[in-house]
Amino acid sequence: MGTAEKTRSLTADEFLARDQREFGDAWRYELVDGRVLAHAAPTPAHGAIVAGLSAALGARLRGHAEGCRPEAGSGAAPASRQRSTARIPDAMVRCGELPRIAFEVVSASELKAWRERDRKRLDLQEVEGVQEIVEVYQDEMAAHVYRKTADGSWAFEALGGPDAALKLASVGLEIPLAEIYEFAPLGGPSRGEEA
Repeated sequence: MGTAEKTRSLTADEFLARDQREFGDAWRYELVDGRVLAHAAPTPAHGAIVAGLSAALGARLRGHAEGCRPEAGSGAAPASRQRSTARIPDAMVRCGELPRIAFEVVSASELKAWRERDRKRLDLQEVEGVQEIVEVYQDEMAAHVYRKTADGSWAFEALGGPDAALKLASVGLEIPLAEIYEFAPLGGPSRGEEA
């Protein structure tokens, strides 16, 4: 990218059409208010959670009546903004042309940066078609689910522990948290060991 390009704000359409390697060597990029932001590579726990989630979604969405499919690393741009923001969730469920569920794996450092995490969630809530946003926690078997209600507001649900199940109402699926975290190296004793 040339010097003039680095200072010019991009639209979401321009950002999503670009080969991300043009922005540099970071693992992933997002566009926020016209500025390209780089993200570091995920930790092994983050990667294991995304892999477990993707495998669980793929197995359950095969042959889905609405043609829904899992995706990883796809862009999602808010519809109501000036189109200068494009988020890249860790995983997504897309039904037809529109994303329906966005998944974010939340690390300890992201917990500390709550304003940025809240802004990202608000941006994802503005993406056309998104009905559920799921934040999966990297260091413990827990998730926060935000669901769009009939009146357009967002309801909140917290769940956690090996017996909890993630209910994805917008696509009619249920996934045990234990399945998502099956290969994730969480803190404390490994599975099967007593504390």
